[in-house]
Amino acid sequence: MYIMPKLEKIKRRHLLKKREQREILDYIASELSTTVQGLDSKSKLESGILDDGMRILIFNGDIIFFESENRFFPTLYALLSGMIVIPRVSVDMGAVRFVVNGADIMRPGVTAVDDGISEGSIVAIVDETHGKALAVGVSKMSSEDLRAASKGKVVLTIHHINDDLWNFSKK
Repeated sequence: MYIMPKLEKIKRRHLLKKREQREILDYIASELSTTVQGLDSKSKLESGILDDGMRILIFNGDIIFFESENRFFPTLYALLSGMIVIPRVSVDMGAVRFVVNGADIMRPGVTAVDDGISEGSIVAIVDETHGKALAVGVSKMSSEDLRAASKGKVVLTIHHINDDLWNFSKK
């Protein structure tokens, strides 16, 4: 079960060495099957630990990745800034108010699904009108199965607008 970090304060943080930074970004890129844009060997990437022991990655004062169940998830900040692009699941405008409050994604609210999603893939949940990321989640099925389904929970929401991570990045 993936858990959203409890963000009260960052307990420890330190600047990553260039080798550590390269290794972790390569690991994230391979896990998400994409590349991380805007970070190079001169970027100052920090690693931090939250009060609950969860690991985060910080760039320019903003949390860009957090770790849950030994997987790194991009934050909405990283998605909205174009730092990373992952497969998307679009939801209708009627579902937006539920998504921004942390609801899991139900099949009737899904309007479009990117190709390349497999069960357990990390996906961005976006609104159908503007294509803006509202949440980050884990798909419970593949792209094909998602399109074929007619009901049920299809994406588990991990991070969303108005949660602690979102509010931390807005400060």
